[in-house]
Amino acid sequence: MNLLEEIFGVRKPIIGMVHFLPLPGSPLYDPEGGISKILNFAKRDVEVLVKAGFDGIIFSNEGDRPYLSNVSKATVAIMTRLIYQLTSLIDIPFGVSVLADPEAGISVASAVEAKFVRMFLSWVYVGDWGIVDPGAGNLQRLRSSIHSKVKVFANISGHTEPLGNRKIEDLARGAVKFGLADALCVAGTTAGSPVSEEELVNARRGAEGVPILVGSGVSIENIENYLKISDGIIVGTSLKINGNTFNPIDPERANFFIKKAKELRNRYL
Repeated sequence: MNLLEEIFGVRKPIIGMVHFLPLPGSPLYDPEGGISKILNFAKRDVEVLVKAGFDGIIFSNEGDRPYLSNVSKATVAIMTRLIYQLTSLIDIPFGVSVLADPEAGISVASAVEAKFVRMFLSWVYVGDWGIVDPGAGNLQRLRSSIHSKVKVFANISGHTEPLGNRKIEDLARGAVKFGLADALCVAGTTAGSPVSEEELVNARRGAEGVPILVGSGVSIENIENYLKISDGIIVGTSLKINGNTFNPIDPERANFFIKKAKELRNRYL
């Protein structure tokens, strides 16, 4: 039994994203709607995913564009409050992603007793929000210092480019051996962008037996191939109304997707 099966109770779990609307302090925040609007938007998406039968959920501050490598204390506090309120509605495993601040991610995930945190952990990347230099040593010491049980799902690609043209096989090996990652996420160039199957295969070579998840670009059209070569799926954009990352989840899309995904999963287990 690998880590993902221990957390989610199934092999090759299908995990849905819950994207928060812009939080207070971010450029696109709606002060008239306030936190109640953010909570109600997320609650609807949570209910759709749970009712459809997804195996888990990740909460993310996707609306806080452009992202920060050091988010405010208000962001940490508000995300903690929102997730705490929302998780009272569910009985499936959940994780946290704070864009783009790994230390905040560990802090929020630990406070709400999430099962895992998705974040950059090791190496150095460059993205739309600048240099991504997470510092695995400090991050793992933070996790240790607060006796956190949260598992780290480490991004080794996605929305960024690694400095130094390092191969993804070596990024995977470094995240596991040096960064002490519990699982690895491979993603495309932007939210909703598909992952190269060759990248997934190469990442597994360096993963030292650690589970590999597809972190973006999963759709009805490619779910079969991804399920064959990965250990789990994270899906967000393709479930949204009109396939727009920042729209609400479309219940019809979510139901159709999870039904197809589970049929295919049963075929390959």
